[in-house]
Amino acid sequence: MKKMTKFDYSEKISEMRCLGRIDDAIEIALQAKECYPEENIFEKLLGDLYFQKKHYTWAGAAYICFLRKVGNRIQYIKHFAHFLQNYSKVVERKMIAEYCQKIEKCMERGEFDKAIVPSISGMLARYIDFPYIKLFQDDNNFKMAIEYLRGIENSYKIYILYYQILSLEHSEKNVRIDKYVVSSMEKREQYREALQLIEAVLIYDKDQVAIRTLFRICRKLGDYTSAEYYIIKHPEVKKQENFNILYELVFYFSKIGDIDERNETLRKIERCGNNSIPIMRTLYNFYLQFGMLDKAVEVTNKITALEQKNNNKKSDREEQEDAAALALLIVIKEMYEELEHSRKLISMSELLKGFSHELGQPITNIRYGIQLYQMKMERGINTEVELKELFDDILSQTFRIRNLLSRFSPVVNEKENMTEFNVAKEINDVFKEFMPRLKKEDIAWTVERNNDFTLYGDKVKFHQIFYNLIGNSIYAIQEKKVEGKINVCLEKTENSYRIIFEDNGAGVAPEYADKIFEPFFTTKDHLSNENGGGEGLGLYIVWNIVQMFHGNIKLDRQSKNGARFIIEMLKKSDVK
Repeated sequence: MKKMTKFDYSEKISEMRCLGRIDDAIEIALQAKECYPEENIFEKLLGDLYFQKKHYTWAGAAYICFLRKVGNRIQYIKHFAHFLQNYSKVVERKMIAEYCQKIEKCMERGEFDKAIVPSISGMLARYIDFPYIKLFQDDNNFKMAIEYLRGIENSYKIYILYYQILSLEHSEKNVRIDKYVVSSMEKREQYREALQLIEAVLIYDKDQVAIRTLFRICRKLGDYTSAEYYIIKHPEVKKQENFNILYELVFYFSKIGDIDERNETLRKIERCGNNSIPIMRTLYNFYLQFGMLDKAVEVTNKITALEQKNNNKKSDREEQEDAAALALLIVIKEMYEELEHSRKLISMSELLKGFSHELGQPITNIRYGIQLYQMKMERGINTEVELKELFDDILSQTFRIRNLLSRFSPVVNEKENMTEFNVAKEINDVFKEFMPRLKKEDIAWTVERNNDFTLYGDKVKFHQIFYNLIGNSIYAIQEKKVEGKINVCLEKTENSYRIIFEDNGAGVAPEYADKIFEPFFTTKDHLSNENGGGEGLGLYIVWNIVQMFHGNIKLDRQSKNGARFIIEMLKKSDVK
């Protein structure tokens, strides 16, 4: 007889269960368990079937076996959580306490994988009496509380303690203990629990250590939602001059893509740590991380000056190593600049290669058409109809060449009409030219002019930026088939002007994010694209024109609902 597969057993158990034949289902589950002793699914099914028959002790035992076989697959723990919740509703308090004690003994003996112990402990916490929890309610017990915590830090009990502490009332009475527990949670990478506790602490204690801890935990989680809520309530945090908070704000502003705020924070660190070698070294590492090599060289020289001022005499070897490090940094800076120059040359090479390909095809078509016509004339073949077709084809091919050249003309055209213009007005004018298409596609648009400003340059070229961006947005919204929205926001910062352009279209796939500003890169079908584009020149042209305005443009990779472009222009471009 052929051996039943795991799927066959599961199907049979489900069938018996649906028919109300629970005893038969249990019998099949026991057979499956014997046949596949390493599988956890049949322990779960047995636990559910026993529970259905109100054999609660057997059900609990089956789920303990289930936990033994789960291994480190935390995703399966939700099944035990569901069972424990139902179990606690139908048995007496004493029975649930005894059941939790059995699970505790299993954890003591190391019967469960270490990866699932914190989660299981969290589930048991509400059902276990922990007499020492009272120590953690008052800072007067600080020494005893910390001694107890240290005594169980290598045991599963530490996790039960964490969850019970989270259920306590938090106030100024136990603030010192709470902060210590947060650091203990962090040490064991219980970041969610640490975040919950530090949020409670910050309600009644807003010292700089607690604020920094909030931002640090958010950084480790890769999620700054809690920190952002705190900033909304306490915007003064962004104006802090304390190094500990500034250190975390650098990571925060980098994460959200606010380069201006990040750089301003770095300047604050430089001011507050001007006489501190450790702070200067931290700043040096930041500048290296962000590719700000000029600033890294400056800070290196400051560190050297501080060491000399403080009479921190170095050995000859240390001085040689520092000199070599500085020389290497300068070489890296030069290589970086050369690499950037090479990148531009490669970009131009790709552009010429693309032009060669794009122009070659229509020119070849024209040449072959003329050669065919000449051959027919030499043979005396009536060519009147063919001649008309040839002229039509040549005309079509020249239109194609003209369109290609006109798409690129904003970049290569040397004629410029330099003038000062209002940015919001010019962007609105471009939108008005798109009005028929925007109405047809039911796309709403707004230009937020709360921070209006003017630029000096060629208005026609400036328009080209938004002809391309709006056209791309219409295409992306059509592709996503949503109620379209395009928004432009104007912002002023201390050193630059910023234009944020965003839509709710299909967005840019992550694998294309590094290529979108390259010439002739496109994901559009130019035959069906109403924008008149599809050649892959649109964003390349935008990039070049923004450069002409002494600016840069980047794609916001954090945007999850459509495309979001950030255009930043230095204020010096505003000067005639």
